[in-house]
Amino acid sequence: MVVRNGRTGGDQTPGVRLRRGWYRMTGDSLTSQAAREELYDIIRGDGSFETKAQAALDIGVRFLSADSGYLARVDAETEYWEILVSTEPFDGEAPTGQEIDFELSYCRRTVDSDEQITLHDAPNQGWADDPAFQAQGLHCYHGTTLIVDGEPYGTVCFVAEDPRGEFSDCESLFAEMIARLLERELERQQHETELTRQANLTTVLNRVLRHNLRNKLSIARGHIQLMADSATESGEIALQSVDTIIELCQKARDLDQIISLETDPEPTDITALVRAVAERVISQHPNTSIEIDQVDSVTVSVLPSFERALLELIENAAKHGGPPSTITVCITEVSDGVEIRVSDDGPGLAPQEAKVLETGSETPLTHGSGLGLWISHWIVTGHGGSIDATVTDAGTTMTISLPQQTESTTDSHQPTLKRAHDQYQAAFEEASDAMVIVDTEGRIIEANPAVADVYGVESQQLLGRPIAEFLPEEFDYEGAWSRFQTKDSEHDTVTIVGGDGVDRRIEYTGTTNIVPGHHLIVGRDISKRTDRGSR
Repeated sequence: MVVRNGRTGGDQTPGVRLRRGWYRMTGDSLTSQAAREELYDIIRGDGSFETKAQAALDIGVRFLSADSGYLARVDAETEYWEILVSTEPFDGEAPTGQEIDFELSYCRRTVDSDEQITLHDAPNQGWADDPAFQAQGLHCYHGTTLIVDGEPYGTVCFVAEDPRGEFSDCESLFAEMIARLLERELERQQHETELTRQANLTTVLNRVLRHNLRNKLSIARGHIQLMADSATESGEIALQSVDTIIELCQKARDLDQIISLETDPEPTDITALVRAVAERVISQHPNTSIEIDQVDSVTVSVLPSFERALLELIENAAKHGGPPSTITVCITEVSDGVEIRVSDDGPGLAPQEAKVLETGSETPLTHGSGLGLWISHWIVTGHGGSIDATVTDAGTTMTISLPQQTESTTDSHQPTLKRAHDQYQAAFEEASDAMVIVDTEGRIIEANPAVADVYGVESQQLLGRPIAEFLPEEFDYEGAWSRFQTKDSEHDTVTIVGGDGVDRRIEYTGTTNIVPGHHLIVGRDISKRTDRGSR
C-alpha cells in the first residue's frame, strides 16, 4: 500500500491505491481443483498464521488473475482499517501495518454487506463517484467478510487496476473458501493464545499463593515457637501443624517443577532404582526396615520424575508405619510391564486418601490432603500407569502398575491441568483483595473484580491501561518501577487516584516475574484505618 496521487480518469487527486501488476501471473492460471489442493496443503501445513495467509492470498491472486491480495482488519464502529497480510511488496517489504481513511476503502462496503462485493469494472457498475474508487482508482475488487467467533473481523480482498470480465461463481466460491479457512486459522490462533494466557495465570496464582503462604507461616512459626518453648501442649501441636503446612508448600513447589519438566522416557532398571530410593529413605528414617523382594532386573522406559513417585510412596510408608516401621517392596515383571507393591505395617491410609489416589479426583466429601500422594498419582498416570491402594488391619499396600513403554504424558495431564486452572481462576476472581497483573511496561493485562474497590473502575476497564495512570503526579513512578523490577517482592503503601475521582490509601504487595515478564500487585484499601489512626 503506497500513498501517492490516485488515478481517477484524467484527474490527479491525493489518495491511496494498490501498486499494480506485481503478482500478475500471465500464462500461469490454475484449475479450480489444483487451486483447492494447493490451498488445503498450505492450511494443513506448519507455519504461522501470517505465513499461511500470505501463501493463501498468493493462490487467490493467481486464480482470480488479480494484481494483489490482502487481508485487512476492519472495525466499522470505530472506522478502523489496517492491512495485516498482503501479497504486494514495497521497498523490499510487504505493505502491512498501514492504515488509510476507512471511508476511502472498498472494505467499508464489504463489512456492511451480507454478500461478497464483486466489482469487475467499478465506474461502469455505478461506483464512479464512490470515495474508494476516487481515491484508489481500482476497477476490480473482490471482497469477502471474515467472521471470527461470530463477529465481523475484517476482509479478504483481491484487487486489480484494470477492468476485466465478471467474476465467475467458481472464482467467488474459491475466494470465499480462502476466507473461511483463514477464519478457522484465526480462531485457532486466538484460542491458543487464550489457553496460554490461562496457563500463565494458573502458574502466577500457584506461585503467588505458595510464596505468600510460606512467608506468612514462617512469621507465625516464630511466634508459635515461643509458645512451644514454654512447654505448652497447644504450642507444640500448633508448631507441628505449621511445619506440616510449610512442607506442603515445598511439595507444591516440587509438583510445579515436575509439571514443567519436558524430557523423553529412557530405559531404566526398575530394580536398581527401587534400591537407590530405599537407601535414601533409610538414611532419613534410620528406624525403618525395608525389604526388597525382586526379580534380578526389569527394564522399563520411564521419565526421570518416576524416581520421585517411588520416593513419595516409600517415604510415606516409612512415616506412617510402625514404630519401628517395616516396609516390603515387591517388584514383579508382568506381560505388559511391571508391578511395584509398597507395603507398610502402619494403621492404614485414610479411606478418602485412597479414593483420591485411585481416581485422581476430589469431591466435597472426598478430599485428599497428602500432596505427596498427588505427586505420585500425577507421575504414574503420566506414564500411562495406575496406583491402587489396599488398606487392611495389617497396613497399607500401594500397587503401581506401569506399562513397558511410556507413549505420551500430555493427554493424561489435561484433567489435572484443567482442575488446577479452575481452582486458581476461582481464587483470583473471588479474592477480596484487588489483584492486577502487569507486564514489563507497567500495563495492566489481568485484573480481578475486587479492583473496583481500589481503582474506582471495573476490571475490564483497567485492561491495557498503565498502572502509572492511577498514581499521584508527585509520585516518582519511574524510580519506583525501576527499583521494583530488581526485587523479588515488595510491601509498602501508596495512594491510588481512582477512576471515580476518589483517592484511596492502599497497602500493597508486589511480586516480580511470577512468570517471565508478568508481575503481580495485590492491594487492599486501608484508608479508613489510616483515618482512624490520624484522629
